[in-house]
Amino acid sequence: MKTNFKRAIMPFAVVVLGAAAAFATNAAKQNQKADEAAMFGYHYVASNPVGNRCVAEWVPCNTEGGPVCTIAGKTYYRIPTVNGLQCTSQLFLD
Repeated sequence: MKTNFKRAIMPFAVVVLGAAAAFATNAAKQNQKADEAAMFGYHYVASNPVGNRCVAEWVPCNTEGGPVCTIAGKTYYRIPTVNGLQCTSQLFLD
C-alpha cells in the first residue's frame, strides 16, 4: 500500500516543485527588469542649503537618449557636481 501511495504522489510532487520553481524564476526576472528601469536621478532645488541643492530620487529614466526626463515639473540629471551647486548630465525618459 505504501509503495502505491509513493508512486502516485511522486509525479504530483515533481510537477508542483517544477511549477513553483518556474513562478519563482519569473518573479525574479520581473524584479530585475523593474530595478534596471529605475535609477537615481538628481533634481535641482535652489532653496536648499549650498551643498544639498541636488536632491536624489529614484526615477524611471535612462542615459541613452530620447525626451528629457522631466517628471512633475522637475528635470532630472545624472550627476551632482560643483559641491552640490548644480546638477549635470541630463537623463532621458524610457
